[in-house]
Amino acid sequence: MTDEPTPTIADARRLMRQTWGYESFRPGQEEVLSALLDGEDVLGVLPTGGGKSLCYQIPALLTDGFVLVISPLIALMQDQVEGLRTQGIDATFINSTLAGHEVEQRWTDAEHGRYDLLYMAPERLSTEVFRARADRLDVSLLAVDEAHCVSEWGHHFRPDYLEIPEARTLVSEPPTIAVTATATPAVREDVIDLLEIPEAVEVVRGFDRPNVVWSVFRTENKWAQLRDVVEGVEGTGIVYTATRRGVERWTKRLRDTGMSAAGYHGRMDASEREARQQAWIDDEVRIMVATNAFGMGIDKPDVRFVVHADVPDSLEAYYQEAGRAGRDGQQAYAVLLFQEPDAETQESMIASSHPTAEEVRAVYDAVCNVGQVPLGSEPDEPLVVDRKAVQKITGFPRSKVRTATELLDRQDAWRRLPRRRHYGLIRFREGAGAVRRYANGLDNRALARFVRTLLRQIHADAFSEWWPFDVRMVARRMEISRERLDRGLRYLEERGLLEWRPPGQSLQVELCFPRAKKLPVDDRAVQNARERAETRLTYMLRYARSVSCRRHFLLTYFGEASPERCGACDVCLGRHETPVVTPEDESVLRTILQRVDDAVPRDEWFDDAPVPRHREDALINWLVERGWLTMENPLEGTFALTDEGRAWVE
Repeated sequence: MTDEPTPTIADARRLMRQTWGYESFRPGQEEVLSALLDGEDVLGVLPTGGGKSLCYQIPALLTDGFVLVISPLIALMQDQVEGLRTQGIDATFINSTLAGHEVEQRWTDAEHGRYDLLYMAPERLSTEVFRARADRLDVSLLAVDEAHCVSEWGHHFRPDYLEIPEARTLVSEPPTIAVTATATPAVREDVIDLLEIPEAVEVVRGFDRPNVVWSVFRTENKWAQLRDVVEGVEGTGIVYTATRRGVERWTKRLRDTGMSAAGYHGRMDASEREARQQAWIDDEVRIMVATNAFGMGIDKPDVRFVVHADVPDSLEAYYQEAGRAGRDGQQAYAVLLFQEPDAETQESMIASSHPTAEEVRAVYDAVCNVGQVPLGSEPDEPLVVDRKAVQKITGFPRSKVRTATELLDRQDAWRRLPRRRHYGLIRFREGAGAVRRYANGLDNRALARFVRTLLRQIHADAFSEWWPFDVRMVARRMEISRERLDRGLRYLEERGLLEWRPPGQSLQVELCFPRAKKLPVDDRAVQNARERAETRLTYMLRYARSVSCRRHFLLTYFGEASPERCGACDVCLGRHETPVVTPEDESVLRTILQRVDDAVPRDEWFDDAPVPRHREDALINWLVERGWLTMENPLEGTFALTDEGRAWVE
């Protein structure tokens, strides 16, 4: 930050009006900016759509030097840069979508003071290029977007975020702002600790979304409840489901009833995903049915409902996804459809995605075997490994292989190279001359033209090693669709001319030491990862089963004070049928009251559950409504006996 003249909050307000057209700050923005302009570090927890980006974009125009923004979302950083440029602000990004010469040019331009903001993926912090240039960069502020990614308690942990403290030292210790929309008190503590900003000013605002009606419906007929929502609420919406199969099933059912719906999941071709997303944003499609692959970086303000047909794996994920409703401030609905088997599904997903130490070793060995790495050997170049081959050898699901590769990266067994969204990998088995002769000998003129045109797009190194292949750029240059390009490459692979790995299918790693016979794995770290996932799910299930106010539960979880009743959620409005209690229930009711009076944890109330879980919840709800029990702590699921309840026990 410059010392003279020192920008003031009045300067920030004036700049905001002139450049962005906003008349006043949103909650939390002024506190964040005031601290930054005083040269302090800041942790800002502001709601999605609450103007986090302005907290570092405004200082970029008030100070000398440039703001270095660390962001994990390539699509979002590109959108932000495009938006800033349309306002005449000098901004750029450096990420894996750029060719090497473009990266070099942008670093050179940054050194010479061309930019106000430079966005960068966290993986870039450990590159030799960044380290070589760091001390020549005039960084006035380091901004860490999606800061919860630094914490293993967060729902999108990214090991590369751990490089930030060292990177900050390399750029002469500028003030740091870390921003996120979802961070519990434990995550906030972790962020401050791991980013090494112990004196950071904490600004936590706006978890409450008064215009959003939160509801949980325990129902055996999710389809009927979903129809009630989409037919009863006008406007666009999102239906989240846990699996690709769920996307296909719910999309079909909605379309079969005449509703405008499209599906979206991570296994779709990127161009198809982009087309469906844009159609939804443009209101050509009313309902987007999607896995959690949909929504990051999307700011459609007029979403009227978000329905979760399956329970998410954490309250952070749920709040972030449901929070895409009603960003325009108008009334919107966040609905969770819940059945007790949903809990078992999520528990099994944790088991299938969190490997044991032995399973981590098995993935390491499988990757080395597929990459043909002998024991004691360390390849000179990165391994390019087909993920499906690793899954086949180990017998593990895709999610477990992915988690194991991340754990091995964290434990420095290898270094994963960043995946590139539009990049596949190509390597020719034959030389350029042989491939050209193959084309000349073809009777199929279209195929011959395809091969010759392809050769003009290929770098010479692709004939000796795996080479990054930008399918979007090459398809554009060849004037064909990406689907046709992929079909052509697969055809040539079947003919033995080349090897082709489409975007996302290959794993690239650099071994950090020669292949070990039995890799040492930190068993405790592996177990901790699973325990964190189980803890997050526990709170998610407590929310789904809770008999207390939904808004109060959510705000308590995120560390924000709130009234015990909001008056608008399904619980406060009494939208659930009062259970029918019969004399046969009396012994269970008395046992519940007695256990609460004895301060026995709920999980230990019964040795053998006398009734199903949903019936137990209903009886607890009945006791609360009667005034015999009161919710003591919604997060921990603890209750207290009222005087009326104690009298009944006695």
